Amino acid sequence: PGRSLALAERRSAFLADKWDVYAQLALTERARGRPGAAFEASERLRAREMLELLARGRVGAPSDTAAELVIREQDLRHRIAELTHDLESATAGDDALRGPNATPLRTATTESLTRAQEAYAELLLEMRERTPQHAALVSPETPTWRDVARRLAPDEAFIEYLVSDSGSLAFVIVSDTFAAVDLGAGRRELARLVEFARGTLERRATRTDSLWRGPLRRLYQHLFAPLEETGLLADKTRLVLVPHGELHYLPFAALLESGEGRRFLIERYDVTLTPSAAVWLALARSPPGRATAGTLAFAPRPDALPASRREVAAIARLGGPEARVLTGGAATEDAFRREAPTRRILHLATYGVLNKHNPLFSYVDLAPGGGQDGRLEVHEVFGLRLQADLVVLSACQTGLGSGALADVPTGDDWVGLTRAFLHAGAARVVATLWPVEDQATAALMERFYEGLAAGADPARALAVAQRALLAAPATMHPFYWAGFVITESVDPRRAAP
Repeated sequence: PGRSLALAERRSAFLADKWDVYAQLALTERARGRPGAAFEASERLRAREMLELLARGRVGAPSDTAAELVIREQDLRHRIAELTHDLESATAGDDALRGPNATPLRTATTESLTRAQEAYAELLLEMRERTPQHAALVSPETPTWRDVARRLAPDEAFIEYLVSDSGSLAFVIVSDTFAAVDLGAGRRELARLVEFARGTLERRATRTDSLWRGPLRRLYQHLFAPLEETGLLADKTRLVLVPHGELHYLPFAALLESGEGRRFLIERYDVTLTPSAAVWLALARSPPGRATAGTLAFAPRPDALPASRREVAAIARLGGPEARVLTGGAATEDAFRREAPTRRILHLATYGVLNKHNPLFSYVDLAPGGGQDGRLEVHEVFGLRLQADLVVLSACQTGLGSGALADVPTGDDWVGLTRAFLHAGAARVVATLWPVEDQATAALMERFYEGLAAGADPARALAVAQRALLAAPATMHPFYWAGFVITESVDPRRAAP
């Protein structure tokens, strides 16, 4: 019998080549003068995929007939741990980068370790498919633009992008109206500009300023100038963005306007991301968390990342009497699993490792102990039960769900750390788009927590921190601040109905 398509991951390959059908439908509906129908076509697939991802619960205790699955799961998990322990290489590259260059897996692990990880991912799906609650999942209705508009504050705009080879659209929604805007560029051109901009930004050399400024201006001209011409953004100070395709890799904060001012986007707007309108609406309606304690901060590698010690010290100072900080060998995965479920803010100042071959095994690096290996992996995060208002992944590339830019799948059903933490119950997640620099990250995070302590919401606190680094000569290059993104499921200024 054929494999079930009941789960999002099973359907990802099946749906990857279907995205263009939805894009073409959206373009056709807009050409027919039906922008609302075009927006619904854009939402339909990504909404269904992500909401099913969010609806999935932790796999329950299997029945007696599935006992062999438990044995297979334990055996595979032990095999993966052994392979990783045997083949993990020593630190290579720049220790001051909180990134995969700091803790890479050897290329030699690709064969056996990747095979074991793929088998484990398949087993997780099999266990879920044999768990009764998954048969009861019901796909929600596709939201309309009016559903989104009703939840927007007067100073806020919701922008959803849809890119395809034959054309690209942006749907702009404000509290009282809506527009579908042609961006005048296809997916290939946008992807090329995103890749060029990221490549020049990550090199940091001041002599390449002319290189990164050019693609960031061109991206602004494609992605924002046409929207501003509608007049809908004139009085807005906050943007909620739904990226698509390669735009997930774009540091929107660093888009650079043309003209005399030539300001970065973050100088004009507080910017947040969200996976889709349906997710944004569904999680905004969910009951607020009931966290009983304050901030929990981890810095498991203070020797390799000296500034992480300063970072969590600032959190301890600004986080109030309930703030708890664990460093070095005390910052274990086991401690995180025990204490995280009751905390309002979770902060991990450490390395992040992106597994482009199997994103379920991307992880943030904690200390081992208590029967845990110290790698908090994506598939494990999906099983957590959190009540956090905010999760901060102060590591590298934690906002990405796939590998090299060329590997980005067509659909928006990626599995990454940000979405895993949203699924686990976090209201918003701060993560990164590239390996970030240790000292600059500590400075940004100190500013960020100062803003939170002063009462700012997380999106505003992050924007203010990014502007502060931009204003300082040593960190004005976008490499130091533009890689931080916040993904939200609910705005604290909006009360649930």
